[in-house]
Amino acid sequence: MSESLPLVSVCIPIYNAQATIGETLDSIVRQAYQNLEILVLDNASSDCTLEVVRSFSDPRIAVYGSETNIGAEANFTRSIQLAKGKYTAIYHADDVYETDMVEKQVDFLEANPVVGAVFTEARLIDEAGRIIGATSAPRLPKGNKRVAVLDFSVLFKAILLHANFLLCPSAMLRTAIYQNEIGHWRHDLFDSSADLDVWLRVAERHPIGILRAPLMRYRITTTQWTHAVARMRTNRADFFRVTDYYLNKDKTRALLVAEDYRHYSWLERSDRVIRAMNFFLGGQIGAANELTQGVFSSDALLAALRSSRGLKTLLLGGFLKLAMMLHLIEAGKSILLRARGIARK
Repeated sequence: MSESLPLVSVCIPIYNAQATIGETLDSIVRQAYQNLEILVLDNASSDCTLEVVRSFSDPRIAVYGSETNIGAEANFTRSIQLAKGKYTAIYHADDVYETDMVEKQVDFLEANPVVGAVFTEARLIDEAGRIIGATSAPRLPKGNKRVAVLDFSVLFKAILLHANFLLCPSAMLRTAIYQNEIGHWRHDLFDSSADLDVWLRVAERHPIGILRAPLMRYRITTTQWTHAVARMRTNRADFFRVTDYYLNKDKTRALLVAEDYRHYSWLERSDRVIRAMNFFLGGQIGAANELTQGVFSSDALLAALRSSRGLKTLLLGGFLKLAMMLHLIEAGKSILLRARGIARK
């Protein structure tokens, strides 16, 4: 590939990923788009991660170590600071990237100079690399079957309806935006949803694009930190830290209508029911009962008719209410745990 094509910085913040980094790096060095710098940013791994990385002889790979663990936020920020390409992608150390992913994203950004970032869809894989599902962006007003280009208003309204559908490790941004407008990830404010804040900060100034194609394989494992947290979370999701932050802005509220707030209330109800389930499984029945109040409201029924999320919320909330009302606590726990096991297969 001609060196006249723009340089792309592929950054991989990494910590103790010896089991997966080899497959990830192999998928990156095999990209059809070859004008890459591949920056591996190790965060004081204590396993054989660096040995696996150094087994690759590709001269485009540069390894940046750290004597102590500086935390995920600082390592992501370090990725932004070190990038030298026109475009920057921060990839995860356990995912797999299809050979045409970088090429298609670069082509899109080159053809759409006003767009600040581009995302893709993905296939979901398990620990063994087996395909177990897929992600897909919702059908949006400003899009077609192949691509969507969204301004802040359309994006934020869609997030209030569908939650966060932008896949973090699929993002490619213009490096100048990362370095001059974003600067760092605000984990201190948004914790596990700091990525959504970044995308919204970009969208406040630039449209974003979504390629409607599964250009990567996103790994879901039972040992992932995010997976473990979701399985026992009883506090409000970090997602709402981000949405509440932007809803407190006058310029955001000026874009919204009553229907947008109704959609947001549906997400909040869904979150309450998920937390109630985790309280229920943990034996905190009083807390579970409190969170399922209003699960059979007319608005909940409307949400069930409008979306699969609303229907699942109604069914799960109804099951919890029935189990608690009939004092079928242990039977209810058994059914829920069995359902979780089936969902993982």
